[in-house]
Amino acid sequence: MIAISILQCILYLFVIPFCMGITFTKHFDEKYNTVGNILTCGFLSELAVFQVLFLLFYKLDRNLAELTWASSSILFVVSLVSIIFGFKSIKKIALPKFDLGFLVFVLFSVYLVVMRNLQGVNDGDDSFVIGNALTTLTTNYFYKIDYYTGKFITSTSYSRHMIASNSIFIAFLSKVTFIHPAILAHRILGSFVLILHNAIIYNISVLLFDDKKEKYRSVFASFVSLMTIWDFHSYLTDSTFILSRAWQGKAQFVALSIPFAIMLLLMIGENAGKKNIIYVFIAVLCTASVSMTPAAIVLLTLSLAVGSVCVGIAVKKIGVILKMIPALSPMAAFAVLFYLFLK
Repeated sequence: MIAISILQCILYLFVIPFCMGITFTKHFDEKYNTVGNILTCGFLSELAVFQVLFLLFYKLDRNLAELTWASSSILFVVSLVSIIFGFKSIKKIALPKFDLGFLVFVLFSVYLVVMRNLQGVNDGDDSFVIGNALTTLTTNYFYKIDYYTGKFITSTSYSRHMIASNSIFIAFLSKVTFIHPAILAHRILGSFVLILHNAIIYNISVLLFDDKKEKYRSVFASFVSLMTIWDFHSYLTDSTFILSRAWQGKAQFVALSIPFAIMLLLMIGENAGKKNIIYVFIAVLCTASVSMTPAAIVLLTLSLAVGSVCVGIAVKKIGVILKMIPALSPMAAFAVLFYLFLK
């Protein structure tokens, strides 16, 4: 059973994201076709697919078992198609320069993961995420049973959470890996998110420093990691979210969506908005971000909208702004859906 659990974790957190991520990164400039970008794009795509399926199955009053079968089947098919058409791009994966600076950055990344796993952080939000995941896993129902009392939910106080599938995704992973939601979230998913976070930071450094200043990439990435390690001066800092609550939706939004949105904006600025695949992925990012937290409807939309205006002005291309409008269209749909849930 342990062997099956390990293989399933590898399948759903590495193999499927890798296959799905190639769909996008094969169209990026070759230097951005990195393992970190592939896994990040793939994981966000996996979350986006699951979010759409969850909302559909929730609306149709279906259960976790049916959602699990449907999600697994669709993810397998999409991954298979993606790897078939993107197999050639594997040979073009860009590797970092394994110098002393990069090794220091890797050590910081390992330290972050170890530090995360040595902490026993639990808070009110964690009670909701893990509690709802465990209740969903054991009862097979979505948001119908209060995990505190075991009674059916009659209050609308849960409505603001229902549009986000973060805790349901944890239940889904628990079901396919046979691992308790608390262990899966705290140890495995939290560590995985931290690895992706640091991969994004390093790839941002690739954008900021060209080949002539390549030696500064590891310095920048290491400095950001160092700030994350020690930036615990407040409960509300991004470091607190990233390190102590990496499995929770809001923390994933801070660790993955926001820095990746910044990276995409930098890529748009670099190619003056010519690569349309980036805008397609922004739509995927929007969907994945709402699965983490409904707050993404406002926060990510504003960040990308303002960012596109700044980039458009910098490169003197109004097309950058115009292309961002349809890319953000999923947020309009989620805003309407969120309003309907709260009514």
